[in-house]
Amino acid sequence: MMDGKRITGVILAAGYSSRMGMFKPLLQIGEKPLVARAVSLFESGGIDDIRVVVGHCRERIEPLLEKAGVPAIVNTGDCLDMFSSVRLAMEEAPPDIDALILLPVDIPLVRPWTVRRLIEQCADNPENILVPVFQGQKGHPVVIPARYFDKIGHWRGENGLRGALKAFAEKTTLVPVPDANILLDMNTPSDYESALTRWSRRQIPTMAECESILKDIMGVSAYVDAHCRVVADVAGRIADALAGAGYPVDRERVVAAGLLHDMAKGHPQHDRQAAEMLSDMGFGAVAPLVACHTDIRFSPDSPPNDAEILYLADKCVQGAEVVDPYHRYCVAMARYGHDPEARPKIEKRLADAQAIQKKIEWIAGPLRYSEI
Repeated sequence: MMDGKRITGVILAAGYSSRMGMFKPLLQIGEKPLVARAVSLFESGGIDDIRVVVGHCRERIEPLLEKAGVPAIVNTGDCLDMFSSVRLAMEEAPPDIDALILLPVDIPLVRPWTVRRLIEQCADNPENILVPVFQGQKGHPVVIPARYFDKIGHWRGENGLRGALKAFAEKTTLVPVPDANILLDMNTPSDYESALTRWSRRQIPTMAECESILKDIMGVSAYVDAHCRVVADVAGRIADALAGAGYPVDRERVVAAGLLHDMAKGHPQHDRQAAEMLSDMGFGAVAPLVACHTDIRFSPDSPPNDAEILYLADKCVQGAEVVDPYHRYCVAMARYGHDPEARPKIEKRLADAQAIQKKIEWIAGPLRYSEI
């Protein structure tokens, strides 16, 4: 039970895996097969009651489910299409639940934050079907209230569950999420390779996910949006300069952090709040960079790192204009220099930015702000 709602998680794993050529539920990503990963996802999302619909090669899945204490729902049909498994899950759902949340086993990289957000939305939309969307595209998992089980179960139109849900468009709430993985299904070996690659970089948001965080989740102002984009561009150029000098830098990481560093601007301790939110969303690789973009601790004798690149990039941007850090220091001093608490902080930030710049220029050569 979650926030008074009784929700059962159902993993759809009965299909033939014909296009993949390998049995999808037992393919490994990380250290877990897909079916175990889906169970862990629901558990991490706060769902206690989890069922798995099995069919093809059920004898290979059921021992794993028994060990995990997860009951199986057996689809004995001839075609084993996904919608037949959905209908079966509805027929065998516990009688006292409020809703099912349904996930095909071949959509393996959905984030726990996405599941939690869908469940949270149930409280505000108790009578509606909930569908996650990423940049306007609908994905999985889907939450279906029990009140619609009978009507959806008797749907005999085209396109299976998609067609049934389309018939309930007026009773559907679209839930924006910064999670491209709701669209990442695995049907072919190349899809599997793509999923493995994405898994290895899962803690860094894609540029599209950054856009979704800024627009759909945080709703940042045009001013903050413009500032973040310029900081990201400067961070990317500094990373390129270092890489060109043979110094290894994770460009994708620093650019993502640049885009998101001020996502919580206007809130107290916006740097820490943004970092906490990003960690909760599953973007732990960028959170530490964002956490110290305002103030940073570093050793002048150590090589430059990703956090220092972001720190310097932020100090090189005033509004949406690229400037020398000293210019930004002068602006800050004009505004806050009369404050005896603020003045030493401003002076320290300039000194830190100049020290980081010195380290970077020792490797990459002079940074010309008119060119970055």
